[in-house]
Amino acid sequence: MTPESTRVEERPSSLDAHGLLGWARRCVEQLATHREEINALNVFPVPDADTGTNLLYTMRAAVERAEGEEAWISEGGGSAGAREIAVALGHGAVHGARGNSGVILSQVLRAVGEAATFTVLDASTYRRALRTAVTLVNHAISDPVEGTIVTVLREAAAGAVRSSASSLAEVARAAADAGAQALDRTTSQLPALARAGVVDAGGRGLLILLDTMVEVLLGEAPERPDYFIPADQPSDAATRSDPSAAATGRDGSEVTRYEVMYSLTHSDDARADEVRSALRTLGDSVGVVGDGGTGDNARWAVHVHTNDIGTAIEVALPLGRITEIRVTDMLDPVHAPAAVDHADGHTHADDRLDGHLHADGHGRAPERAVVAIVPSGPLADLFAEAGAHTVDPGENADGVVDAVLAVSAEELLVLPNGELSRAQIGALDAALREVDGQALILPTGSAVQGLSALAVHDPSTTLSLDGFGMADAAAATRHAHLVRAEQDALTMVGRCDAGDLLGVVGHDVALIHTDLVDAVCALAERLLSSGGELVTLLLGEEYDEAASEAALSRLRNRHPDVEVVGYAAGPGRVLAHVGVE
Repeated sequence: MTPESTRVEERPSSLDAHGLLGWARRCVEQLATHREEINALNVFPVPDADTGTNLLYTMRAAVERAEGEEAWISEGGGSAGAREIAVALGHGAVHGARGNSGVILSQVLRAVGEAATFTVLDASTYRRALRTAVTLVNHAISDPVEGTIVTVLREAAAGAVRSSASSLAEVARAAADAGAQALDRTTSQLPALARAGVVDAGGRGLLILLDTMVEVLLGEAPERPDYFIPADQPSDAATRSDPSAAATGRDGSEVTRYEVMYSLTHSDDARADEVRSALRTLGDSVGVVGDGGTGDNARWAVHVHTNDIGTAIEVALPLGRITEIRVTDMLDPVHAPAAVDHADGHTHADDRLDGHLHADGHGRAPERAVVAIVPSGPLADLFAEAGAHTVDPGENADGVVDAVLAVSAEELLVLPNGELSRAQIGALDAALREVDGQALILPTGSAVQGLSALAVHDPSTTLSLDGFGMADAAAATRHAHLVRAEQDALTMVGRCDAGDLLGVVGHDVALIHTDLVDAVCALAERLLSSGGELVTLLLGEEYDEAASEAALSRLRNRHPDVEVVGYAAGPGRVLAHVGVE
């Protein structure tokens, strides 16, 4: 028997955490390889050539979350189980879902987390995961359409159930083959696909995930036909070259133009159902999917195609907290995916895979810059690495206005970060109104709020929606800071001596300490008393490596379900900034 035949006959019965994460990473590689193919197949529901990009973006977000979970557990001396990795993949996919296909993919990954045992993913749990995914998708999607990714998922699940094999590899192969057969049938199930002579783009993307599972288990992926659009086949060429041609349906009816997506937190399943019902009256391709979390840690990804952007957002306002708003004009002729040159799917410039630009009347996207008012040093470097221009306020912020006006961009978003007084913000606003272009000064009262806002900055949407999302992210970040008392004084929490550490929440002294580690941890604990899933510490130069590590380790040990990150902030009057989201 040859070594090759020996390898093929060995059927792995399960995947552990390492194997599951390896599968997810390989999915990213394969989606990157086939991204253009999937984009070219994208004719339904709107021919906007972004399904491959959206799937890749979503899968990358899933992997990044899982890798973070694995690293966090390893730092604590433990080792992650398959269920922990699978749950993290689901959470990351829901949080990073892009497009209708990404929303559905997030539920497939969430289902794997709900089905996996603590240690392994085996044949039984793989079958259960695919069945659960079908249930989750059917519940989350407003009107599932035959001939789409939904059909391919259902048939793949049925194929897995029909297989009586005990080997995960055999069940995975049965599911993938059933999915491939279903994909071939999609051309005849949807008129739009039949006219273009293609299979469904989302279904093709899902098949890549199914085939990659087979490849990871057996060392070789199943052979599939070339799904690129044949040049000699009839297609909706006019619609492809100018998606705005799809602004009316073939019966003359108006079709939806905008894709609206946002995240919903501080909600529950019942309220998510309310959002779903309301959106069904406003458009199509409605999807409201959860990450399986509970309480304040739960999150839903909301998706709809609509012509009423404002109402699609407003219906959710009384039902939870809205963040990460994203609006895409699906009929914009210049709306094209960004080029992806790296094998892992990263784009040049800003690593954004969506590439959906809102163009001006000349087919050119307005140039937008974010300006952060922040002292020079490590803190400024942190903002610059995240893509912002930085302006050092100095001792009295005298040069801030001129420095901001010197930034060359048609649109500006300014983050004061608590460094400017109200009068200085007023002067900056007056100066900005005197020059060409548009500008928004966002209400960031601290550096941690500025970083939260910058994390959701989306230059692909409009200035107002970008500013709204960033302001909302800042508002969702509770913040505090630590300073030294300059003199003996009486505070709201008692008397302090010169040199004491004062923890300030808002504008009030909330605690007095003498130890750097105890003080910053006490501040974080106070903010966490109202809940939170992410703690950010910006630690000044008085925190050496040992003190920084001690603070981070203490908070991680006390709050294992909360992500805790820390960065050097350099010199300054503020010894430490604390943010909780």
